[in-house]
Amino acid sequence: MYEYDAKLVRVVDGDTVDAMIDLGMTVWIKKRIRFHGVDTWESRTRNKEEKKKGLLAKARTKELLNDDGGKFRVKSMGIGKYGRVLGVLKVESHEKTVNQTLIDEGHAYTYHGGKKKVFK
Repeated sequence: MYEYDAKLVRVVDGDTVDAMIDLGMTVWIKKRIRFHGVDTWESRTRNKEEKKKGLLAKARTKELLNDDGGKFRVKSMGIGKYGRVLGVLKVESHEKTVNQTLIDEGHAYTYHGGKKKVFK
């Protein structure tokens, strides 16, 4: 797959962001990126406990991506079922990917499609 420089536009959820992606030769495109291989709890839900965890994941994603002024690298893993770019995100100032950091810190769990975990 391909890797691109990108700039954060906004954090949609703990595992989804909108970003401007540099295609090269001064060509940029705005895309929604879904983090490949992870799922976070939802921040837009009626379940108050899930919402709390979802908002914490969203805040941590925002914090990680803003560490380098909103700049990051995205490794494209294809297009998901909802038309979003599936990506692995890397911020230069961190050793691990954003995807792995969210899992390691308990804000996300490994997910590769299929039935999602029930919130507990």
